[in-house]
Amino acid sequence: MSSEPYQLAIDSAMKKRSVLQSSFTRYILKAGLAGVYIGFGIMVSYRLGEAFYDVHSPATYLISSIFFGLALILIIFGGAELFTGNTMIFVMSTLGKKTTIKDTLSNWAACYSGNLLGALFFAVFISFTGLLGSPEKSQFIMEAASIKMTTSSFQLFFRAILCNWLVCLAAYWIPFHVKGDGAKIGVMMLLVFAFVASGFEHSIANMALFLMALLVPHPETVNLIGMVHNLIPVTIGNIIGGGFFVGCLYSYLASRPVKDPLAIANVSSTKKYKQKATTHI
Repeated sequence: MSSEPYQLAIDSAMKKRSVLQSSFTRYILKAGLAGVYIGFGIMVSYRLGEAFYDVHSPATYLISSIFFGLALILIIFGGAELFTGNTMIFVMSTLGKKTTIKDTLSNWAACYSGNLLGALFFAVFISFTGLLGSPEKSQFIMEAASIKMTTSSFQLFFRAILCNWLVCLAAYWIPFHVKGDGAKIGVMMLLVFAFVASGFEHSIANMALFLMALLVPHPETVNLIGMVHNLIPVTIGNIIGGGFFVGCLYSYLASRPVKDPLAIANVSSTKKYKQKATTHI
């Protein structure tokens, strides 16, 4: 396996560490933008799905999943900082001894906080627009929030692992292997569609969803306790999904490159030729 994507991940982590160390405010702003961009993705997804939900269409979740990848594109190409992607990057850089555990935890805490602030900022704006001000306009988003808030912690945890496994592949690892922005965008859209359509759990997306639901008229099943109930196991699961199943796994694979059998054969032939030449001399 090529070591180039692994090195790109480590370089990315070191740049993120540098930004955080040089200007905490600047880093929080970049993380806040990611929360806003996720909010845009949530809003587009549920507005698209609402019409299908109202007529009980089986295509509801399919339609609402198609364009959520726009959020990830805005984050990557807009230079924002997303917590879930950083779980992979900083595990790789720390295992590679380029950053420390303290660097990793500092980044995760700052990024998570910034994502939360950005999601809250976006949710406040949405509450002012009136787009979700009446129940007939927000049935789909309210049901989705209610289901997430009442699902068992055990199930949320494993859905979150699978989610960030895919998200880290979509946002960083696979695009690191792809040349050209168009191809990268296509890969991101496809893999993000896969995780949303599968019903997996993303902590930052859930933040934006819950805050939007809480700041407009909502049913009793949507509440702050339910938000905390969801985010704790989902955040832990996201860390494991990105940090272990992508970060640790590919660090291990990249640290043990497979030798090219053709190159080995060429080296062997060269050695034999030198031995024969020495014998004749």
